[in-house]
Amino acid sequence: MILDTFPSAEEFYKTYWGQKPFVVRSAIDQALFEGMIDGDSLAGLALEEEIKSRIVITAPEGGKWTCEHGPFEEDRFGTLGEENWSLLVQNVEQYHTDTAKLLQNFHFAPRWLMDDIMVSYSTVGGSVGPHTDSYHVFLVQGMGRRKWTIGQSPVQNEDYIEGLDLKVFKGSVSGVEIEVGIGDVIYIPPHFAHEGITTQEAMTFSVGFLGPKLSELMAQYGYYLEQMDQGNKHYAGAGLDVESAGFAISPGAQERIQNDLINALCSDDFSIWLAAYFSMPSHDDVENIEARDEKLSNQDLLERLQDGQNLYRPEHIKLSMTISPDGTVNLAAYGAALPTSPAHNKFLHWLNQNNTLSMQDIEALGDQDALMTFITYLYNQNILFFENEALDL
Repeated sequence: MILDTFPSAEEFYKTYWGQKPFVVRSAIDQALFEGMIDGDSLAGLALEEEIKSRIVITAPEGGKWTCEHGPFEEDRFGTLGEENWSLLVQNVEQYHTDTAKLLQNFHFAPRWLMDDIMVSYSTVGGSVGPHTDSYHVFLVQGMGRRKWTIGQSPVQNEDYIEGLDLKVFKGSVSGVEIEVGIGDVIYIPPHFAHEGITTQEAMTFSVGFLGPKLSELMAQYGYYLEQMDQGNKHYAGAGLDVESAGFAISPGAQERIQNDLINALCSDDFSIWLAAYFSMPSHDDVENIEARDEKLSNQDLLERLQDGQNLYRPEHIKLSMTISPDGTVNLAAYGAALPTSPAHNKFLHWLNQNNTLSMQDIEALGDQDALMTFITYLYNQNILFFENEALDL
């Protein structure tokens, strides 16, 4: 269960993803935590109306768990005491972009499925209780120490305490006990029971991966077809026979309706929609990116690159890519499909693995004129930035 380093991508999906937990000691460079959000700034986010936050107060022996939802008044934190509570804030990577740099360590994971980085600050004794989650999660320990108990197989029948706005098991977690410190990472698959208790004032960064329900995918694709109109034909009852008289839907009619739905899913637009769908922010309170007020021309951008400046892709930006049947790579950001062409394919495959871009890289990636036009577009859309440039958000 304890690994020396993160597994290779091949080993991760073959052995661990959705199958069993692991722990990697000192997986994250401690220097990275210096720029990440601290407890005071996290509390500041919890004061904001549009940001999802919770305070969980640990149940004393024989007592009740308490869960309060934000936004909070500033003086609330002064009344909580020095033990047995936790503050949890969701989507922190979108509001504190230095915290998003943590994601550079998880490119072996399916970033397109990433939900958010939830950050918790917890005092000694702080916990959210024994529970399971429906998502994959990497628990990254920042400052402080926490003791975890981790189950070794999925829980089949969860038995939660009733009447709580928080899913806490009636009993304790049975499994492996481990204490973690700064830089340690735990991977927990969906439905594996776990419980963390703070032993020294701590910050924990939870990188969660959660896919939508099939019903949501179908509903959202149906809405897309409605907006596009093309391919959204009425069912006109073609080919019906006497078996469909009255109220009876014949097997042949059922099959034709199924085939119509399958054909809609197999249309050329499906790959474009799928990229756009998985690039949407997972929380409604996150704003879409907007184009820069001051745009650069191709030539302006080229001159800066030729002068030795590099572009980079900030980790917090929601991107996803798909490949169409004709081989075109589709790129989307924050729910919007971007204008790609086959001439961009090599660059987009490269962008999926790298987040910095130099003039030398561009020269090695194909048609420079076509790439510069597209790269300039990405820059002006606030998707690429020059290093040491303030994020224009």
